[in-house]
Amino acid sequence: MLKITGNDIFRAGEKIGWVEGSHVYAHDGKKLGYFSGNYIYGYDGRKIAYIEGDHLFSGGSGVKVPLEKISELIEGGILPEAGKCAIYVLLGD
Repeated sequence: MLKITGNDIFRAGEKIGWVEGSHVYAHDGKKLGYFSGNYIYGYDGRKIAYIEGDHLFSGGSGVKVPLEKISELIEGGILPEAGKCAIYVLLGD
């Protein structure tokens, strides 16, 4: 489970990254990607996932994840749905 406190992202009490605006960063400061509208992009601007209806679709793998599951895995934070989905895709569950 991931927890968002302020802009910081934690897993099991350890900070693994943060959100700055619509950008997601790893703990070491590396930009992992960003979200815009219903789309999630990698650090290089390539679209890697999108939200359609009640599901998140991952670009290359074709994985379909219910948004309800993502909400259960990511606690806290005041982010739009696409923000939580970006954290799920970029930092894992």
